[in-house]
Amino acid sequence: MLRERAHTRGERVEGRQRVGALAGIPVILDEMGKEAAAVIARAGINPDVLRNPENFLSFTEVGRLLQACVTATDCQHFGFLVGRRSTTASLGLVGRLMRNAPTLGQAIRDICVNQKYYVQGAVTYLALQGETAFWGYAVYFQGMQAREQLVDGATAVGVSMFRELSGVSPDAVLSLRQPPRDVEPYRQFYGYVPQFGAEQNAIVFPARLLAAPVQGADRQLRRILEASVAKYWAAKKPSVSEQAIRLLRAAIIFDRASLEEVAGDLGMQARTVNRRLKEEGTTFRDLLNKARFDVAREMLMGTRMPVTDVALAMGYADASTFNHAFQRWAGMAPSEWRGHPEVKQL
Repeated sequence: MLRERAHTRGERVEGRQRVGALAGIPVILDEMGKEAAAVIARAGINPDVLRNPENFLSFTEVGRLLQACVTATDCQHFGFLVGRRSTTASLGLVGRLMRNAPTLGQAIRDICVNQKYYVQGAVTYLALQGETAFWGYAVYFQGMQAREQLVDGATAVGVSMFRELSGVSPDAVLSLRQPPRDVEPYRQFYGYVPQFGAEQNAIVFPARLLAAPVQGADRQLRRILEASVAKYWAAKKPSVSEQAIRLLRAAIIFDRASLEEVAGDLGMQARTVNRRLKEEGTTFRDLLNKARFDVAREMLMGTRMPVTDVALAMGYADASTFNHAFQRWAGMAPSEWRGHPEVKQL
């Protein structure tokens, strides 16, 4: 049996996902000639839950639902079909906030900041490298089925929103997953085939576009929406450990996974973060190891990158150091873990 040694000492988070764009699943199933209610019910989901985008599903339920849809339709890009139909409207109040942001950069930051209140188990992030911006999405909840379907859908939603807010398309789309059988739907929607087997799931575009104004944004409505969002989330702030895990998931890819960086993003002193994490039953080192293990597993599972390249992508000086760390986390070498039969079930 596979072992997982890198873990927090706190309670395992089940994760939850706002229905949002998933509300479109019944329509797509019907269009593909499938009885939507039956497919959804086979996943153990009450079809009525998908009628309201403001409802919630656990990540386990989302995984079962998407896997049931893939099985019923034999469509390896079902999640993408769901996501490509969605816009900022699928995000409800946060989507309206984005639509009335002064700039594209602020709109993206709106979802990056607010997502933590209604999604636990995945993170969207904005990162800059020189003159290039990456708007990424990652699932850190472990054990869900059809993870690549959820990521595919989220990425397609991101591209739709990017076009809506900026009036242009991103330069590239990166995906950790292996290419499905049919890549033509991606080409038709994106204008090109995504870079499958990449180091992260992200939309790539020139950083200068972050300053581009959002056409049609209403400044007065924006102020009203800001107050509404603040009031809505007032009692739902996640724990420091949950926020740190979200920040670390992106920081590892860009070699910024330090206590000081995370504390700065949280608006706290490093010693305050350490104290709060101790109160929550964990440490920064525990969280960092868990995040590194999560990223390593995702790269090993979703790509054909050599182990050496995975090590370098994660910021390790050499493969040997990475191998030793992974051995501590999983109880076996990364190459052995990648070939293990149970990996396909994670």
